[in-house]
Amino acid sequence: MARVLNPLMSGEAKGSIGGNTYSAWRGLHTVRRKPVPARRMRTTQPKNRSLLGFLSREYGTLSDGERDLWETYALNHPHPDRFGGTFILSGQNAYVMLNHTALRMLGMGKLQTTPPTDPPPGSIYSLAVITGITDPGDIDCEWVPAGSPAASDYFEIRIAGPFQSPARQEVHSRFRYVAIVTGNQTEFTIAGLVEDTWYWVNIRYFDEYGQITAWHTGQATPKLTP
Repeated sequence: MARVLNPLMSGEAKGSIGGNTYSAWRGLHTVRRKPVPARRMRTTQPKNRSLLGFLSREYGTLSDGERDLWETYALNHPHPDRFGGTFILSGQNAYVMLNHTALRMLGMGKLQTTPPTDPPPGSIYSLAVITGITDPGDIDCEWVPAGSPAASDYFEIRIAGPFQSPARQEVHSRFRYVAIVTGNQTEFTIAGLVEDTWYWVNIRYFDEYGQITAWHTGQATPKLTP
């Protein structure tokens, strides 16, 4: 229970009760409450956990030769970290990472037992995200590809928002999936957005093996109703 000083006057309380924590901070009496997390069954977390468990079990069924190939792939493909450096994945990490992307986006038919031998044939050179020109609530995305994107590969599109004003930096935890389009496409319209607000848009190229390129980002406000 919360300990109350001068209970008849309720002048000060310290402790927790009913999910609220009462305390003093810099001479001020405060009450805090921890945010209630979203129900996991309403998010993608159960699906992702199930997929990770499935892939971990599948890696155990690979032959020694196949696992050696994944170890070699991991050694030759350092993974970027959040501090501007790189680190080396294990063979199992590389297997799970690539297959997770391929299966999540393209379905179980894309499960691969050996790593790809070639890098993605394409990527994104530049991205333009602008107010839509057709219908209210639209944002138009147009990108210039680099390399030789294949029709059998894909672009993944995500969005974050709405926000009340343009931001200096995108918030990665707020992005949500919008669509995937084929690798020979260079434009896409995101419709049904909240007018007079701002959105971040992320687009990246990935091949049928689950190899991904860097995100390209832009922000814009949807078209207003005339």
